[in-house]
Amino acid sequence: MGRNKLTVSLCSDMGRVRRINQDNFYVQGRYLAEPQKKRTAFSLECDGGLFAVADGMGGETDGEKASFIAVSELSALGGEKYPSPKDIDLAAARANEKVCEMVRKTGSSSGTTLAAAVIKGSRLSVCNIGDSKCLLYRRGRLTRLTKDHTVTAQMIEAGLMTEEEAARDRRSHQLFQHIGMPSDEMRISLYHRDGIVMEPDDILVICSDGMTDGLSPKEAVSVIGSVEDRTALAAALADAAIENGSSDNVTVITVSRRPQKRSALKAFLIVLACLGIAAAGTVSALFAAGILKL
Repeated sequence: MGRNKLTVSLCSDMGRVRRINQDNFYVQGRYLAEPQKKRTAFSLECDGGLFAVADGMGGETDGEKASFIAVSELSALGGEKYPSPKDIDLAAARANEKVCEMVRKTGSSSGTTLAAAVIKGSRLSVCNIGDSKCLLYRRGRLTRLTKDHTVTAQMIEAGLMTEEEAARDRRSHQLFQHIGMPSDEMRISLYHRDGIVMEPDDILVICSDGMTDGLSPKEAVSVIGSVEDRTALAAALADAAIENGSSDNVTVITVSRRPQKRSALKAFLIVLACLGIAAAGTVSALFAAGILKL
């Protein structure tokens, strides 16, 4: 895999309350072609690319169709392994048009969030709309990289509410931005952040709010720190959120960056060091025998 070996794990679970999984995801060209009532989980290794989670909204009405539209538009980017922010914005705009058209035809109320990340080498860029998130675990700390488009998030930013107060507020899931908004109401605008450097042993977590509703940042850090097998990390986070009372579908992608193995380099340096010691010993012996003189 070279210098940027990544271990990816995915878990998408219906949870204990909902009757269908309205979440979807995008991992190396994989996504759900139809809603699932069972768990979907897998892991793989790669050197980068596009990863995303979409959380369909609308109760029992067409939320799963909206999230499918969002990830299928990402898939429609085709062979572009590292899409630009503009590429993702255009895909989101096309998804928005299609979801709005579906709503007009069915009379339903539907939409979806989207959180996405592109990893190229050690460089990471993220974006989102709604309240699905990209988080970065580094040395025992979990940092949010994206920005929630919720009423309470606006109030926190304005200094009118604390994070603790927002967690208890009934408006914490009221979105003012999501895919599925008619253009005459508001033009959708994804939050973007780039220029992030993934360090060795960093872990990127992309998740629907089903995970963050069930796990506090401190609890998520505890789970991550307790799981040595990175191929099982997404499932561990999903399980912990569900066990802790999450009432929503839970979808988690983790992308773990490992440092390059140095065994071959270390062996080469050891050989050089041994040769140096041997050469120094030979020179000293020649001086001692009087063969070499200054």
